[in-house]
Amino acid sequence: MYNKIKPFAVPLLTIAGLLLAVMWMAGTFDSKIKPGKISQNKTYQGETLTLKSKLIQLNEDVPATVHSKQTTNVAARILAPIKSIKVKAGDTVKKGDLLIELDNRNIRSNAAQLKENINSIRARLKQAKSHYARTKNLYSKESVTKAQLEQASANYNSLKAQLASAKQQLESSQITLSYSKIRAQFDSRVIDRFAEPGDLASPGMKLLTLYDPKSLRIDANVRESLALTLSIGQQLETHIPALNKTLMASIEEIVPAADSGARSFLIKAKIENSGKLLPGLFARILIPSDKQKQLLIPSSYIKQMGQLDIVWVLENKMPVRRFIRTGQKSGGNIMVISGLAEGEQLILPSQL
Repeated sequence: MYNKIKPFAVPLLTIAGLLLAVMWMAGTFDSKIKPGKISQNKTYQGETLTLKSKLIQLNEDVPATVHSKQTTNVAARILAPIKSIKVKAGDTVKKGDLLIELDNRNIRSNAAQLKENINSIRARLKQAKSHYARTKNLYSKESVTKAQLEQASANYNSLKAQLASAKQQLESSQITLSYSKIRAQFDSRVIDRFAEPGDLASPGMKLLTLYDPKSLRIDANVRESLALTLSIGQQLETHIPALNKTLMASIEEIVPAADSGARSFLIKAKIENSGKLLPGLFARILIPSDKQKQLLIPSSYIKQMGQLDIVWVLENKMPVRRFIRTGQKSGGNIMVISGLAEGEQLILPSQL
């Protein structure tokens, strides 16, 4: 019988040892502490803070996006090959800077022909004017017929009309020629470009996109019940997570129609550019919602252990450790969501 049990003795003892080790590491043999608080075995006679609830303003966190109030798509107004593009994405340009130059040889040739035509018409007009003056003088002396006078007058007036028309054509050609050089209409920054030298630009074809970095705003869709409490000019705290920056935005526009699908209003708020803000950045706007009574305690009364927040409460003249749940921070105070009640007394950890 002993010989049959002996082969299983060592494995059984090994398993039993492992089970005891696991139970010891799990704290099975340790004395248990009642969840929620740990009492200190001494009375406390020092200063305490009596908790009082305060009426505080709650804020709703609304996602938003940074936009530019002035964004322009630069397009061609004539059909011509692109000769050169002077900027690239990310470049900053001033008003009047040359952005794109189109091939204008055909337009310049046409303008030169129109100038020659005007010079020719002017020469003929000068002769017609002199002829009309002579004919008119002779007619007064009854040396020419009325028909001859009318013919001289008609020729003179016709050339004057031709000159006026040629001048208009030249002016139109010069305007068209100016379209071959596309310039910035305001101080701006290039977002992207959509063509390269050698491409054929056609009227309406988008070549560049620019935006004004000084005119940024925050756009947010706010639920209708909250949006109706806002007003033009109201200041809202705004946080830009990518830049870890908080600044104020002033409401400029509230679109007076709700999105029937999302049940929200579009809010547009002006924001000052700190130099690093870019269109498309994610933002969060804090919008005042309700007012509620909440407990606020100074952060100095809270001690953190890992991710747990602990305070010491005076119970029967004894300091008792208690775990609490905290919320938003307001200055040097922290909101208590649960774990404490109004009227209880707190002890500074440094006084224990």
